[in-house]
Amino acid sequence: MTTAIPREALRRIVTCLVTAETNRTRADTRRGGAEDPAAWADDRLWSVGSVPLDSLETVNAGAALYEMFGLEALQHDATRGPPTTVGAWLDDIARFQRGEDASLTVMTSGSTGRPKPCVHAIRDLQAEARHFGAMLPDVRRVIALVPAHHIYGLIWTALLPATLDVPVVAATAMTLPPLEQGDLIVAVPDHWRALARARRSWSAGVAGVSAGAPLDDALAGTLLDAGLDRLLDVYGSSETGGIAVRALPDAAYTLLPRWRFAETTGPDAAVIRDRHGNETVLPDILDVAVDGRFAVIGRRDGAVQVGGVNVWPEQVAHVLRQCPGIADAAVRLGDQHRLKAFVVPVHSEDQNALLDRLIPYVRRFLLPEQRPTSYALGPVLPRTALGKPCDWT
Repeated sequence: MTTAIPREALRRIVTCLVTAETNRTRADTRRGGAEDPAAWADDRLWSVGSVPLDSLETVNAGAALYEMFGLEALQHDATRGPPTTVGAWLDDIARFQRGEDASLTVMTSGSTGRPKPCVHAIRDLQAEARHFGAMLPDVRRVIALVPAHHIYGLIWTALLPATLDVPVVAATAMTLPPLEQGDLIVAVPDHWRALARARRSWSAGVAGVSAGAPLDDALAGTLLDAGLDRLLDVYGSSETGGIAVRALPDAAYTLLPRWRFAETTGPDAAVIRDRHGNETVLPDILDVAVDGRFAVIGRRDGAVQVGGVNVWPEQVAHVLRQCPGIADAAVRLGDQHRLKAFVVPVHSEDQNALLDRLIPYVRRFLLPEQRPTSYALGPVLPRTALGKPCDWT
């Protein structure tokens, strides 16, 4: 049975969405700051940081809320117009979040085109949060390093805390609060890599969860050896929500209760089925054991993940090839989990001049997670003795 999303969980989702939508169009996103959604009181007028939303930003924020919460049928009082305060928006949204068929829409990252809307039944997301809550009964506080308007943050930093009735603290990898027993840190692999470098020890009883990309077992081992009590790795997507979970390091993934592998699952295409019989073809190649546990081998479509965002290296290489002075290019995921590029200049191109032109070109045409952070140049792309593309140093 679906219950309405609790008000404080809804506040977190709404404020994260409005902040992201506003900062997306502001030239200087630092004006928005890193603000805890809990600070958005009911009587607050729309503002991000200390800067009020202008008329166009207000329209964009409202459109994003309509899109996420399906508010097409919302009828406003003609005498007061659309809601202007946080509390008024929460009141209106809450009216549409009741009933067995209530749903909401999250967006994919849009790293290679327009973001895609993904509709989820609220009852399914709440059931997922309850399942994770049963796995983590000792959690007393959630430390949120991810925003709540994407599927991972929505479940783990809004619905899960509501299920467990515990507070949430917004933080970054470099500004964690003093940690206490019962804290659960919700982060993505890039955060965990930073934390592994920045922290030599952990307070007793602190656990963590990661999603957005598989977390490396060696990195997990480093974190656990330093005293992190427990670390979970969630496999899922914006389209499906959570699919499976594993305890790090070394354990295989186990499907969440709402999923089963379909009979058509094979080595080239893994297919899962929900309780309604709807099937989803997973984007990854899986190694599935007879007991249903599995390991992720790699993406079928060649995507890699940078900062929890899917990026297609070949599409980035295609953009680089359009830059004047470049004859060819190859792109791979580097050791620091950012993209690296190998560029072949045209014969007459000065290499220093080419790089001076390439950097602003990349900033203009590629999103931050798509931009290579290191470049190598040479007369031909690296290949093995058999002529196949290979890595470079």
